Parts: sequence; C-alpha cells; structure tokens
Amino acid sequence: MITWTATDMYGNSDTSTQKITVIDNEIPTISVTNISVNNDAGKCGANVDLGTPLTSDNCGVASITNDAPASFPTGTTFVHWTVTDNAGYTNSATQTVVVTDIEKPLIAAPVSITVNNKPGQCGASVILTAPVNSDNCGVASVTNNAPASFPFGTTIVTWTVADNSGNTATATQSVTVKDVEAPVFSGVPTNTTVSCSGIPR
Repeated sequence: MITWTATDMYGNSDTSTQKITVIDNEIPTISVTNISVNNDAGKCGANVDLGTPLTSDNCGVASITNDAPASFPTGTTFVHWTVTDNAGYTNSATQTVVVTDIEKPLIAAPVSITVNNKPGQCGASVILTAPVNSDNCGVASVTNNAPASFPFGTTIVTWTVADNSGNTATATQSVTVKDVEAPVFSGVPTNTTVSCSGIPR
C-alpha cells in the first residue's frame, strides 16, 4: 500500500492510499536428461535412478513431480515431469528412459542319442526333443540344424534359442547312428564236388 498526501499552501492536507499488486506471470523452467540402462539381472526391466531435473523460477519452485513407474520395463518409457512455482504456474518436460535386455537365454545341453539304423538304410530318422530353456523376457523360438535323416556315424546338432529381445544362446547334441544290420549274401555259387585229384566228377 502507498499513502499519498496532498498539502496546500495553507497547510491543509489530505491523504489517499494506493494498492499496487505485482503479478508473477513468469512460468518456471525445467530441463531433463534422457537415460539408457541395461536390464537388472534376471528381470525383464530395471529400477532406474532418474535423477532430479534442473528447475528454476523467479519466485521460487514449489514442487516437482513425475509419473514414472516403480520399475521400468524393457524398451522405451516416457516420463513426464511437472514443475510448479509458488504462484501456481507450471511447466513440463519429457524424459526418455530406455531399458535394454542384454541377458542371453538359458539353454541346457541336450543328452546325446544313440540309435540303430533303419532296416535297409545306412541311417535313421530320429525324433529330437527340444532342450530345456528359459529367459528373463521370454523365449521367442527354439530351432536346430538337424537333417531330415541322420547318416551312419555321429552328427552334431546345434540348438539355438532366441529371446524376445533378439539375444541368442546355443547348445550342441550328438546323435550317433549305429549300423547293426548284417550283410546279406546273394548269387552264391551252387555246391560243387571234386575228387582228390582235383578233377570234378
């Protein structure tokens, strides 16, 4: 409040008051830093320290809030920050948080297999069972390079497991085909009788 006083040449005076209101119409400022981290071991996500954004205001900052989750999933999450000054004005900024899954899937080495050949063939058809596997973010596929039919001897089969983030792991399995089929004679000569002199009778 300002009090104004007017006085004339005879000393008479009068006063009046003036009210001056200063309005803060300046919004606060806010600046954030984007973050990239790897997943926490065994989890498909990460607990992330977001830090504190840089803020300022001519009349002081009242609060800083965000909508961040308790834990961040793999991929990209956008965190919205809001700063409020003491006059009630607000400003916002968006922070990008990227969590990358770098954990390879787990795959157990399959047991070796030994089978006999298929009758009449120098090999065998073998039914393979997928190895035990797992991943923190889920398994996308399990494949192998096994042939349609296994030849005689030992073949090394490579199994590959891929997770939903594109990470892969491999394990090998040996498949042995044994030839247990005895040879078969054909076109055997007829019996022949010879004398002691070696001249056939």
